[in-house]
Amino acid sequence: MEILDNEKRRARNLIWNAAEDYTFEPDFKAYDQDGRADRYWNSIIGTVRKDFGPDAFADLFQSFDGDPRQATYEQVVWLGLENAAYLREAPKRPALPSLRRHYARAVLALPVPEDTDPLLGRLQQAHYRRVLGEADNLSPQEREILDTLEFPGDLDGAALEDRARTLLETSFGFVPGDNQPKDNKKKKRLRRFKLFGRKEGKGELPAVRAFGYGYAEHLSEDGGRQVEEFHSSLNWSGLAVKDDSTIRTYIQNYFGQPLYDQAKTSKLEASLCVDEHKECHLYYAKGSTALDPSVKGYVGQQRRAALKQMEKNRAFYQADLTRNRNSVNRLTARIRNALLTHLEPTEVRSSSGTLDAGRIWRGLYLDDDKVFTKVLKTDPGGLSVDILLDASTSQLDRQETVASQGYMIAESLTRCGIPVRVSAFCSLSGYTVLTRYRDYQETDKNDHIFRYFTTGCNRDGLAIRALGKEMEDSPCEHRMVILLSDAKPHDIKKLVLPNESLDYSQDPGINNTAAEVRSLMHRDIAVVCVFTGDDEDVPAAHTIYGRNFARIRSLDQFADTVGTLIQTQIRNL
Repeated sequence: MEILDNEKRRARNLIWNAAEDYTFEPDFKAYDQDGRADRYWNSIIGTVRKDFGPDAFADLFQSFDGDPRQATYEQVVWLGLENAAYLREAPKRPALPSLRRHYARAVLALPVPEDTDPLLGRLQQAHYRRVLGEADNLSPQEREILDTLEFPGDLDGAALEDRARTLLETSFGFVPGDNQPKDNKKKKRLRRFKLFGRKEGKGELPAVRAFGYGYAEHLSEDGGRQVEEFHSSLNWSGLAVKDDSTIRTYIQNYFGQPLYDQAKTSKLEASLCVDEHKECHLYYAKGSTALDPSVKGYVGQQRRAALKQMEKNRAFYQADLTRNRNSVNRLTARIRNALLTHLEPTEVRSSSGTLDAGRIWRGLYLDDDKVFTKVLKTDPGGLSVDILLDASTSQLDRQETVASQGYMIAESLTRCGIPVRVSAFCSLSGYTVLTRYRDYQETDKNDHIFRYFTTGCNRDGLAIRALGKEMEDSPCEHRMVILLSDAKPHDIKKLVLPNESLDYSQDPGINNTAAEVRSLMHRDIAVVCVFTGDDEDVPAAHTIYGRNFARIRSLDQFADTVGTLIQTQIRNL
């Protein structure tokens, strides 16, 4: 992509204004995915120079030269510097908070670049979720790293450099001095704060490459002559992805082959991604364990991590096999007893059957031909159950537990002869992904539930709406949904209302999810929730599911708690 001269001039002016210095030529400029000068990042670049000096952090960045993970280390430091610069300047620049939020929303609307370090990718996404006041969806260990990485604004350059170096050593495995070129000092004299402006050489990064979620223009040395170079990032290495087909390819590489062809998916989107979920998309995955060896970089790493999680899920269940089998047996007995009670033979009046002598008079005087009795039995195949697993990052620390719980419920229902379908959902870059582990008739595939893994956000309302549409294919008159969820809906796509758009989190997300649950109930679909969240999210569970949820505090209580929940719903059918 060619960058227009007026955008180059605009980027230069943004940096000069922030630096309060018009006497230098900026070594580095930033542009958004459309080739326009990025207002936020160019302001940050200028602010870093103003607040910390043109030579600050030169030794630190120089120490990365030649290291295979050089790009990762530089991005980590820049993320910290962005936070420090913002905290310093925001009180003095009223427009900066708005610029930052705008940039954060743009970042979260895009998938993580394929070649990004997995930990860095999660930290970047979490950082910008925090910018928007949203949950970071990190594990406790990752949250501690991000807390350290978000540098404060009251430290000087030397203190920040020490903090950055310590973080890189403890969390990213950086060892100062490793893989550095021998002419380090010479390069340092040539490059004063040219963090990205270097010549390409053996063992070094190319002179031009992606920057954040847009692309960069920088100056490099070419035979003693400075030349301007440009780098487009409209590819996997850059994250400035705009077209749906590219994002869909990314998601397919991550979650596996689609369950439906594009024509059917588009038809489903047309009927489901409307009103509050306008401009959202759907992807239905088969839930396979296939790994495409051609998929490399970040998405390849994530796919391999998902496959490893599947192994962990199975190992977790097998580690306490006796207890888990007992839970399945107890839950099976509870469900079967509820079915037997619900399906208990009922004696009804009929025009044929066994004559009731005491009712003969009704036939003579009232012309009532129902003077016979007949015993009716409810069809035992009259109930189907859909199990829906929340597979968002907020479940990261509970993956093995959720997979085991989902398996035990499905196995118990299967043993009772109840058709079961099991799916998981999450959302990524505006797509709500529903992964199918087994269908109603696939009674031998409960172990596929161990393929469960978590990532991304969760647009609970759209997932429930999509599930309701699929339940129209149920072979049974009575239908039930069992959700395993932490009752914490969160998505980067806004909730579209008639007069405004709201963040899909907290009350707006909770209320939307509750509305979709009620919509299912109005269609005579029973909805229950096995709550997997924290104490603070219990009120949200009450709002969404009313009294139809149960909290599992211990796997020892699993069978009895879930059994009671299912029994109640069967009796109400």
